[in-house]
Amino acid sequence: MDYVSAEELDLLNFFEVEPSRLDRDTPSPYNEFTYEVASAQYSITFVIAPAYKDVSLAVAHCGAEIYRFKGTAVKDVRCHKDAQLETLEIAVSDNDRIWFRFLPTLLITQDAREL
Repeated sequence: MDYVSAEELDLLNFFEVEPSRLDRDTPSPYNEFTYEVASAQYSITFVIAPAYKDVSLAVAHCGAEIYRFKGTAVKDVRCHKDAQLETLEIAVSDNDRIWFRFLPTLLITQDAREL
């Protein structure tokens, strides 16, 4: 079976929190993992089911939701790290990508291209 490229350790390093599991008896990658991060201004919830390539990303600012994405059977999820920044890439399709980072500042961008 084809899974997302981002492995559990990659996501753990990116979000810097231990995820909660939907079912303790279901092995990875067939389980669903929820990463929740909170700061003084933002709260972030990222949910992924690696085997099914289902993801959701929600961002709230001071308690008000400002962004939500939910995708089923996305193309891929990858973590990128360079010398200073870590970025999460959600490849929605061959032509559409969401780029997300929350450190040092929050940034969400989306690229969409024609075939």
